[in-house]
Amino acid sequence: MGDYWAYLRNMGPAWVVSAVACGPATLASVSIAGAKFGYSLLWVVVLSAILATVSQYLAAKTGILGQEGVIHLVDVHLGRFWGWVLTIDALFATWLASVILMKALSGTMSIITGLSPPLWGIVFAIFFFLLLSLGGYSRFEIFCKLLVAVVVVCFVLTVVIVRPDIGPILKGLVPMIPTGIDSAVTMAGIMGGAVHITIIAMHTYTVNARKWTIAETGLARFDTVFSMLFAFGLYSVSIFLVAAVVLRPVGVQVRSPVDVAMSLAPLVGRYGQPIFLVGFWAALVSTISPTYLAGAYFLSDKLARKADPENGWFRLFIALGCGLSVFGPFLPGSFFLLLVDMLAIGLCGTPLILILIMILLNRKSFSGNRRNSSLMNILGSAAIVVTTFLAARFILVKLGVWTP
Repeated sequence: MGDYWAYLRNMGPAWVVSAVACGPATLASVSIAGAKFGYSLLWVVVLSAILATVSQYLAAKTGILGQEGVIHLVDVHLGRFWGWVLTIDALFATWLASVILMKALSGTMSIITGLSPPLWGIVFAIFFFLLLSLGGYSRFEIFCKLLVAVVVVCFVLTVVIVRPDIGPILKGLVPMIPTGIDSAVTMAGIMGGAVHITIIAMHTYTVNARKWTIAETGLARFDTVFSMLFAFGLYSVSIFLVAAVVLRPVGVQVRSPVDVAMSLAPLVGRYGQPIFLVGFWAALVSTISPTYLAGAYFLSDKLARKADPENGWFRLFIALGCGLSVFGPFLPGSFFLLLVDMLAIGLCGTPLILILIMILLNRKSFSGNRRNSSLMNILGSAAIVVTTFLAARFILVKLGVWTP
């Protein structure tokens, strides 16, 4: 019991990743899934939490054993070619996320204030650059996460109030794949919110930021299970169930955060919209900031630059990410639906990093006598198969090659 209390006191890196995963894009994907497909995609939501736990533990183990970020480790152990492929893959997914998150952030501010989205894109890009490069971000992030926590609690309490029927829930845990293009996009979006190349790569850096060593491998496993399986799982399942119970029966087609806010009516009535919009804004803020840092970490690692906000190169890489995101508000379409597409596209880059991590963890020259167990190889392989299938299905549907 003493070990578990020590683990609880020292948890950390996986909660950083979980906070990013519990973001607005995941909220969009699971709420759209619940409202459109009812309980039928519950198994995907649960599976996403399980595979997220597996993937993030493998990432943590890689960072701990190598004592470096994943890009550097791939460079050294698998070759510079694969290092560049991984860097480009990770940067594309990460910067795409920052662009679409900025569109969503600006669009949400436009709903709240009535001012034009492009203006907010410029203001926030400057704001985030100053906050991340000059310091002062941590307290602001804590404030935002507290607001997000309020919304999460509201969803959990709403589940208790609406009391979903156990029969349909159990039926929703039985795997089935709905037909139609929307199901391919939604399923890829759900999985992409949990098993995404950006947060997998980030985790190899977060464990090193805490200076965790092989002695903390058990702590890393405990940290990952609590943050991803339980916390992230509770977040995504609660929102999904509320959407399935409240929005699905009345035929709400979720296309904006205002539509999702209706699902909180059983708990907070007419106050649902302002509470949800403020929480959604906070979720966007606390999610977009790590994308800027992640991009800077990836470039710094590949180009052998010091990953420190006081380093000029690191600041330049942050500025590059902030600058690219300014174009987000100019993208056409509903930002809420684009968030789901963003996750689905990010999922397409995920199998590569999982394969590279699995290769490293099964190489004696890298892992020594701590190579993956048979169980972790089975679970890791399952994550690769599932993400590859859902990503390929999404791509083929988008290209018009496959009409499910």
